[in-house]
Amino acid sequence: MNYSFLANATAVTHALIIIAVFAGLLVSFRYKRFRPLEAGALLLVIVLWSYYGNCPMTVLEQYFRNMAGQHSHLLSTGFLPYYSAKFLNISITSRLVQRSTFFTGGVFFAASLEWLSPFMHFEIFRLRKLFKKRGKRYLTKRA
Repeated sequence: MNYSFLANATAVTHALIIIAVFAGLLVSFRYKRFRPLEAGALLLVIVLWSYYGNCPMTVLEQYFRNMAGQHSHLLSTGFLPYYSAKFLNISITSRLVQRSTFFTGGVFFAASLEWLSPFMHFEIFRLRKLFKKRGKRYLTKRA
């Protein structure tokens, strides 16, 4: 079995997934119907990353590289830091990538609760609207 090819295919697939997530962020800002999908994708990344301690695609690529005899420091540095240093000569830390991914995923997940309101009518959304109406009435009476 050609493990080197599998490792390269995994790396290309991983890069395409990262590009798709970034493109999804841009699309979800414009089209609201994609926001829950993007929030779900980012939440899935966070859960898998937390479970495996690293991105599962990075773990898979490292496994294929080890099987092909190409020992690299991919797991210790992370996918984006490793390849940005290798191809672009840009030094970023794995911690920066992880924190920015977790922060972005958390923000999108929290915001997706509001985005789901047309589809799922929680009492939270009705309560929030009620507080807005009462706040406006209170402000107009006091002025």
